[in-house]
Amino acid sequence: MVAVTVLLSLGFVAGKRSGADSSPTVRSSSGQPFYLVIGASSSQGVQPSGVPSSNSRRTQDGYANDVVALEQKKHVNFELNQIGCPGETAESMLNTAVADHCYTLPTTQLTLALNFLHANQSRAGLVTIDLGFNDIRPCLTGPQVIESCVTQGLNYVRNDLPKVLTQLKAAAGPQVHFVGFNYEDPFVAHYLEGPASIANAQETLTDMGRMDQVLNSVYANAKIPVANLEGTFESLNSSPDVIPNVGTVPVNVAFACYYTWMCQPKPFGPDDHPNNPGYMLIAEAIVKVLPGPWRIPVVH
Repeated sequence: MVAVTVLLSLGFVAGKRSGADSSPTVRSSSGQPFYLVIGASSSQGVQPSGVPSSNSRRTQDGYANDVVALEQKKHVNFELNQIGCPGETAESMLNTAVADHCYTLPTTQLTLALNFLHANQSRAGLVTIDLGFNDIRPCLTGPQVIESCVTQGLNYVRNDLPKVLTQLKAAAGPQVHFVGFNYEDPFVAHYLEGPASIANAQETLTDMGRMDQVLNSVYANAKIPVANLEGTFESLNSSPDVIPNVGTVPVNVAFACYYTWMCQPKPFGPDDHPNNPGYMLIAEAIVKVLPGPWRIPVVH
């Protein structure tokens, strides 16, 4: 990728990568509000490890950690509970027949979340729902976008995510605030791979936009606010931006390079996970839609 050397020389490196236990954590105490983090690998702050055989590891530099830190500045001390599972999709959240690599049946991420919410109905809390990206991710990673795969993934999200949200809201107490996500398009960075890849980058952008429309609709129907990652990462901004020693690229391409690992060389990239600054952008998008000063609306 043309931008790799330049981005590294300019200091657009992802920053530290803190190691952490790979197992999900669930705690319960009555003295403080909880933050229940539902989702896939990004919900655990996963970043590349540089180990080719397993190029990812959970870190303590993810958006959940950043949300906790940002809210601490407002004197809100969250109890953090991260139960996400890498690879989780809206479809797999409802699957009770096939075990994933995080839990042993009959436990699933959804049953764990529901049990936690039932057990903590008297407490104030925040629940973020980071689902949908993986339903179409495999369709966008190759040299060509697989449109039939995208359509199937969108149907899974359209049909299955509302069922997940209904169960979560029914289990939550009256002082719980939910936040959903739409997504940026890290794969627009394919733009830098040469003229033949520009069309591929545009296709991924179009399909991620389709996903975001579905997600926005699902969350609106559930009356859940959305952390607008599409806007935060300037995914729809194709105006020119200049990267020194590379030249003029669209703003959305520059953001993909600055805030994910997509433009980093091997062994760390290309990787679509956010880097430390990228995770902070996500945290800021979450905090932006929280009630302020901190209050928890009644769940309907």
